[in-house]
Amino acid sequence: MSEVVVPQHRLKICFVQPVQSPYWTERLRTLANNENLEITLLLERTTFAHRPGWAPETIDGVAIEVLGSSVVSSVRRNDDLGYRVKGVRSIPWRMLFALWRIRPDVTVMCNATQTLLALPIKWLSVGRLALIVEDTSHAMRNLGFLKRWTKGWLYRRVDCCFAFSEDAINYLAQVGIVHGVKRSSWSLDMNSFRPRSFEGLSQAGARETKSEKTIIFIGQLIQRKGVMLLLQAWLELSHETRQRCKLLLVGDGYMRTEMQEFINNHDLNNVNILGHIPYNKVKYLLSSADLLVLPTLEDLFSLTVVEAMASGCAVITTPFAGARELINIEETGWIVDPTVPEALTKTLQHALSEQTDLRRMGLAARARVEEMDNIKVMAEFAQALRQLAGAA
Repeated sequence: MSEVVVPQHRLKICFVQPVQSPYWTERLRTLANNENLEITLLLERTTFAHRPGWAPETIDGVAIEVLGSSVVSSVRRNDDLGYRVKGVRSIPWRMLFALWRIRPDVTVMCNATQTLLALPIKWLSVGRLALIVEDTSHAMRNLGFLKRWTKGWLYRRVDCCFAFSEDAINYLAQVGIVHGVKRSSWSLDMNSFRPRSFEGLSQAGARETKSEKTIIFIGQLIQRKGVMLLLQAWLELSHETRQRCKLLLVGDGYMRTEMQEFINNHDLNNVNILGHIPYNKVKYLLSSADLLVLPTLEDLFSLTVVEAMASGCAVITTPFAGARELINIEETGWIVDPTVPEALTKTLQHALSEQTDLRRMGLAARARVEEMDNIKVMAEFAQALRQLAGAA
């Protein structure tokens, strides 16, 4: 007699995101390949003005629904490092009704507002709540007491926190959450982010010296990203170094005009602002670059660092980015505080010297992040979701 196979229950998993980003599109596409998962993506809005190119895109195996939300502007002062964070927060009022209709086994959210709106689902015992946490103590340090307390209270209400960095784990511990925390991470399709061809490698495996080097910055052209600190550091490099290197600035923002004036006034002919470019072209630029510089004054993590390392770039970043945990000093990059006078200039001068083998470091950077492939990370994420739903 043949064995009777009883189908397993298909778990309903609902992700709530502000908008659909290219990297979440790829992650969910990979997750949908896991059997017995029925995935819904709830989007607060179709796009944001500061995220051109981010729009709903079909994903096989994933139902996508746009909630429509109110948008509230906000300004957060960070006067200790001399910048302010200007942003927007959408409030997806229809989220609760959508969750009640879908009745997911697990709802995966990414911020405190979503958590607040989803709490009735937990109180009515309709599935479990999970929260992706990127927060860091550095980013939260200037919040007022009430905001910090409220955020911590909301985070303690969920069933599981997926911490995307060691900084996030430390932050959760500070708000009293040590149980129900699972370490996860950002991930990429490592096949689409590749180092450039290994042309010029000697038989010993070392790259022949290349005199001209390409340095790249990717991000918003805003004060928080430290872009003017980067231009100032570039200006202070030796003339010989600047002549044989080029700096590409990818992105846009309210500081673009000021930056262009700085470039023109100081005759920085090897510095180019490229503005926003398509995501696929970003991949090409990264694979052609030698060094990524992210002089950020605050980044919860920064997936750009992972993308650069996967593309074979060494990285200079700061103590204020969660992704610094990927940097091994002098092996995959450097960590420098750009607010310290001359610190970024000295690090750049050293990184761009003929004695520094950026190709070797770039290959080490690629090896460092290869485990952050979508297939591996999302398989682990799927298993964590099954366990959370009690279906493992």
